[in-house]
Amino acid sequence: MWTPAPPHCHSLAATDFSAALAPEVDAVVISTPNSQHRSQAVAAIDAGKHVLLQKPVAANLADAEAIAAAAQRSSRTVGLYMSYFDQPLIHDLRDMVARGRLGDVVHCYARLMHTGGMMWSREALQGLRTWRGSLQETGGGCFIQLAVHYIHIFQWITGARVVKATGFTRNLHCPGLEGEDLAVAVLQLDSGAMITLDTAWCANGEELSVHGTLGRFNYRDNRWLSVASSAGAFHGRVVEYSGGLMPAFGGPQGEEQQMEISPPGFGDITNPLNQHRVFLEAVREGRPAPVSIQSGMEDMRIVFALYEAASRTDDRFI
Repeated sequence: MWTPAPPHCHSLAATDFSAALAPEVDAVVISTPNSQHRSQAVAAIDAGKHVLLQKPVAANLADAEAIAAAAQRSSRTVGLYMSYFDQPLIHDLRDMVARGRLGDVVHCYARLMHTGGMMWSREALQGLRTWRGSLQETGGGCFIQLAVHYIHIFQWITGARVVKATGFTRNLHCPGLEGEDLAVAVLQLDSGAMITLDTAWCANGEELSVHGTLGRFNYRDNRWLSVASSAGAFHGRVVEYSGGLMPAFGGPQGEEQQMEISPPGFGDITNPLNQHRVFLEAVREGRPAPVSIQSGMEDMRIVFALYEAASRTDDRFI
C-alpha cells in the first residue's frame, strides 16, 4: 500500500554530484548523459545508496559491466529505470503470452521514432551541442537510446533470449549528430522467433506488435490497440477481449477487436506500476529492484552486437 512520505523527507538540488553522496541521502536517481553513468552510479553504490539508474546502463560495455559488478556487491536496492513498465498494457501483453492467448510467439515488431534528432542536429550546427549527438557520450545514436526499451520488453514478454543480431544504421537527416538517426535490426530469439526493430530520430511514430500461432496484438502510437485470438477471451488490467472466431484462410482465426488505451502519466504515483513507486517499495521492503542492472547490461550486449553487424562491409549489393 502506498503512503505519503513523512514530513521530514525532502529533496535536494545541487550542482555538485558529491552532494548526492551525503550521509543523509538514502537513494539516488541518476538520469544524466550515458557517459556519466559509470562514475556516478558506482560512486553512489559504493557510498551505500539505493540507486535507480536511467536506461541505457552506460555508453559502452566496459562501463556497463563495472556498474553491474558494483550492483552485485551491494546490499542495497540497485536497479534500472524502464519507463514502459509503467504501462498496465505491457503487463497485460506478457500475461496474454503466458496464458497462451497468442499461442507460440513467432514474431515481435516495434517501431519507435521521433524527430528530436533533427532538432538536436539543427541546434548543434548553430553551436548548441547536445550530448545525444556525441558518440562518446551516448554510445551510438537513436538505436542505443530507443531500441533498449523493446529489446528488454520482448525478452521479458516471451521469456526467450536474443542470440543473433543483424541490421543497418544510417545518418540521413542529422548532420549535426555523430550517431545514426535511423536503424533497423533483426534479432533472433533462442526460441527461434524473430524480432524486428525500427528506430529513428528523423521520423515519427510508434508501434508494438506480437504475432503468434493463435493470435496477435498490435498497439499504435500509445493509443490504438487491436487484439485477435483464437484461444479465447482475455480480461486484464486494461485489455478486455471477449474472444470469438471468424473464418479465414488456413482455418478459423480470432475475431479482431479494437480499443483505445492511453498510458498513465509518468508522474502518476497512484499507478501501482509506476516504476519510481515500485522501486521505492522494493527499497522499503528490502527486495531486489524490479529491473536489474544485469538485465540492462544484457540489453547493451545486443545493442553493440547490432552496431558491430551494421559496421560490416559484406552487404550483398543488388
